[in-house]
Amino acid sequence: MSLTPSTVLTGVALGVLLAAGNVYMGLRTGFWEIGVVTASVLAAALLGGGGRRGRAVDATLAQSLATSMGAIPAAAGLLGAVPGLALLGRPPPAWAVVLLGAGAAGLGVALAHALRRRLLEDEALPFPSGVAAAELLATRGRSARPLLASGLVSAAVTALRDGPGTIPAALLAPGTAGALGAGIAISPMLVAVGALVGVAGAASIGLGALVAWAGIAPALLRSGAVAGAGFGELSAWLLWPGVGLMLGGAAVALVRDLAAAGGGLLDLASLGRRGGPGWAWAAVAIAAAVATVAGVHGAFGLGVAAAVLALVPAVLATIACARSAGRTDVAPAGELGQAVQAAAGAAGAGAGPAAGAGAVAAGAAAQASVALWSLRAGARVGAPPAAQARAQLAGVLLGSAVAIPVYALLVGARGLGTAALPAPTALRWRALAEVASGASALPRGAAVAAIAGVALGVALELLARGRLAGRLPSAGALGLGFVVPAHYAAAIALGALLAGPVRRRAGEGGLEGVAAGAIAGESVAALAASAVAALRGG
Repeated sequence: MSLTPSTVLTGVALGVLLAAGNVYMGLRTGFWEIGVVTASVLAAALLGGGGRRGRAVDATLAQSLATSMGAIPAAAGLLGAVPGLALLGRPPPAWAVVLLGAGAAGLGVALAHALRRRLLEDEALPFPSGVAAAELLATRGRSARPLLASGLVSAAVTALRDGPGTIPAALLAPGTAGALGAGIAISPMLVAVGALVGVAGAASIGLGALVAWAGIAPALLRSGAVAGAGFGELSAWLLWPGVGLMLGGAAVALVRDLAAAGGGLLDLASLGRRGGPGWAWAAVAIAAAVATVAGVHGAFGLGVAAAVLALVPAVLATIACARSAGRTDVAPAGELGQAVQAAAGAAGAGAGPAAGAGAVAAGAAAQASVALWSLRAGARVGAPPAAQARAQLAGVLLGSAVAIPVYALLVGARGLGTAALPAPTALRWRALAEVASGASALPRGAAVAAIAGVALGVALELLARGRLAGRLPSAGALGLGFVVPAHYAAAIALGALLAGPVRRRAGEGGLEGVAAGAIAGESVAALAASAVAALRGG
């Protein structure tokens, strides 16, 4: 079974939507969609024919290409390290970001195939999203109608909001509460994110927003610690306890995952060995490593020797992230990258180089996890790993050609760190970069708040592993509530509440399709509105 022209065209079309949508969604919410389930089901509906097994294999190959493209925004650092450095007034050059993205993503794909046999066959880790995609394809291909319908509605709402302004961006409460963001955003995408995150995750985000924007923000204004009630002024302080919560919670999980990562190093010896991925994969890994070193040197100023050394924690982070994705369906690529960033900053690397070292780790880990989700789906339906590998490598190159121009368009039209494009992940990267530059960069009282956030994050993660499992808020989601506008959190909560009725009406896999349509519809319409605004501005 090989890649046919129709399979490639379908994968590219879906990949463009995923890559563009993930740039937009990531810069607005901090989330991005792996798309394994949605791309598989939609590819099956679009390709049709070929018998049940043949359609499942073709759809999985198209999904492999599409999801590889969709992971590039994370692999290239477009959601975290790159805008984080831009917020410090040091935007990396585009050519270097292209090299970094292609290199880190290529390295991630190569490592995924080196780890495939151990993780998927020997240890039989489930990679639940991959299994879900395969099961939906094996039982019955779903219609694309729910996705297309929700996409059209979402695009129409967004066009009226971002175009003539017929629909407001948010319904805000009057007075001071509205100035602090109390209300609900008019955003189909945010509602869809809430549906995918679920009630527990959305409740944690909402609780974080309530504490931050209804509790801490008014206190900051009364004390004079923050001069104005705008989102920019308040978020510059609130991001510190938010970052502390996210990093504290992640640290506990990462220690466990890194402890289990040692065995994965043995799999890297299979590169170039008979029975392993083969010498071609060793060549891919070397070429990707060279591109990564050149890219991180040009983008972040990390010295060549230090960039080569940064590949070591990147490999460890990739193994840890892959194991986490296999066991829990959660890939903590960003958290691992920030752990590397913090370690490099503590070693005196400086703001830019430390962020670069973290970006390499986060990028390779994100791409490898997506590749393994796809490989798990392929193993279930009988897709050849070699064909999936070719699709994934093609997706790396094509995704870079899509994601980076989309990022430039959005940032040029809407700015970074604004209420329209809050870039919560980038704020975390900027925060650690500021620490690497010296603690004097922190606002008054923010250092204490960050330390308290770390302690609370660690405590929540540890307690959640005992009798209180499932009863406590997620430290990561709680922290996210601190760094997105309050009306964003309200829209996410609404989506979580609507998820149950939508799932019952749409059936198995239907919720994911409706949510994906809403995300794609708003992303495409918002990009079109940004392009029009950019042309008018020029």
